[in-house]
Amino acid sequence: MKLKLSLLSLLILLFSCKEAKDNKEESSKPELGKKGTSLQNLNSYSNSQWHFSLKYPQNYITTGSDLPGDVPVINIYERSVSEKPPFAIHEEAGIGYIAILPKGYGVDGPSGKSSSFLEWSGSLELKEDIDPEESRVYLLENGEPWAFKLKFSHPPKSWNEYGSVFVHFKADAFKAECEDSGTGEKKPMEGCDPMGSDIIKFTGEINENSYKSLKKILEDFKFSKVKEGRKVSNIIKVDRPLPNIEVKSPLKISGKAKGFWFFEGTAPLKLVDKDNKILAESSIEAEGNWMTSDFVPFNSRMTFDSAPDDERGYLVFERANPSGKPENDQSYRLPVLFPPK
Repeated sequence: MKLKLSLLSLLILLFSCKEAKDNKEESSKPELGKKGTSLQNLNSYSNSQWHFSLKYPQNYITTGSDLPGDVPVINIYERSVSEKPPFAIHEEAGIGYIAILPKGYGVDGPSGKSSSFLEWSGSLELKEDIDPEESRVYLLENGEPWAFKLKFSHPPKSWNEYGSVFVHFKADAFKAECEDSGTGEKKPMEGCDPMGSDIIKFTGEINENSYKSLKKILEDFKFSKVKEGRKVSNIIKVDRPLPNIEVKSPLKISGKAKGFWFFEGTAPLKLVDKDNKILAESSIEAEGNWMTSDFVPFNSRMTFDSAPDDERGYLVFERANPSGKPENDQSYRLPVLFPPK
């Protein structure tokens, strides 16, 4: 009798251990439906050119650069990543990153299983509305998302119609396999034709830390409201150059602005082409006491190497914003012309 009780106790103990292990494994999987991912020690980042802000963990980096074709991209990725940006859409599975593409990027999205947000059964907490039909989720064979492509319903005017955000979660043991959709026969990846009758299947495990960190960055991503036009023209007035006048290097600039436009007597100044590509950066300098609510004269001298192919551009006068808070961003854009080549 004692032997039977001992065997019964042992079986119960083994079952309990297995159940606890299964529960632990299940709970360790990323859950897209979870709200309010909490990460401490976040840095703030704001971009006055593309009008957005976000927060990111201290073990991540933000960089801005250009993809082939002078396509702007802002990347957020882990400091430990050995590969060098820019990162766009088709990158190694071992890299977790975000690619913010205000002008889009003219390449096809990843192959494999995917779904629109409209059809996807998961959820994602965002501060900005997305277009659920145009935004896509890229899925592993087990149904877990390994990437998002987000198209926003109301992006800033500085973004174009192709502007998007691509999110690539780091995946462990990531594997891609090709097979014929008709026969199910496995094929080598080198000869795979996903545009034809072949399909690509992705398997692997989503890295939990990468998932949580990138999800938190997405939760804090928001567009900043930039005050431009008539209201700003009551704060800063440009005397030289006049709007829609041909400019060349060196360019002399003068005018006046309210004292609070400056910090330590200066404020940022940029020359951009029609697509907001930066051609030159400088600053305007206040003449006299800038710690006043009255207008203060300013001047500047800017040099730039060459004019763009298109003859149109802008001088962008930005309000000094040492706090980096998006709500303090203001800018005034003065249209200029470049001499024809």
